[in-house]
Amino acid sequence: MLRVLIAMTVASGSAAFGQILVRRGMQQVGALESYVPADLAVYFWHTVSNPYVIGGTVLNTVFYVLFLAALSWTDVTVALPMTAIEYGFAAVLAVVILKEVVSPLRWAGILLVVLGVILISMGGGETPAPSAVPMMGKDA
Repeated sequence: MLRVLIAMTVASGSAAFGQILVRRGMQQVGALESYVPADLAVYFWHTVSNPYVIGGTVLNTVFYVLFLAALSWTDVTVALPMTAIEYGFAAVLAVVILKEVVSPLRWAGILLVVLGVILISMGGGETPAPSAVPMMGKDA
């Protein structure tokens, strides 16, 4: 379970920082105002060539790779809720980097989510080795 906790903590931190970078990049790109195909193409180009968006996308890829690893080690009912740790990381990073204001009610909600993740992770969830999982097929 320790490797799942480590992987999901790093994954969630990576995803949160990635989202902060994407937000910063999209602040630079600006709002999508026109749906004319030529304008959409220019907007899309500015988005995918923005260094913050690129960095955020790389960090989100790190999240998915670590999430896949965690799914190979534990049940989805353990790994998926653990991604909610990202909310805490994202709130702290949004305050520090983006200078956003988070209300006390939001902090309370984030705390409840993180406490829920702790309760879920305390329940274990190690998946048995693949050979121990019954296979469905013509012999079943």
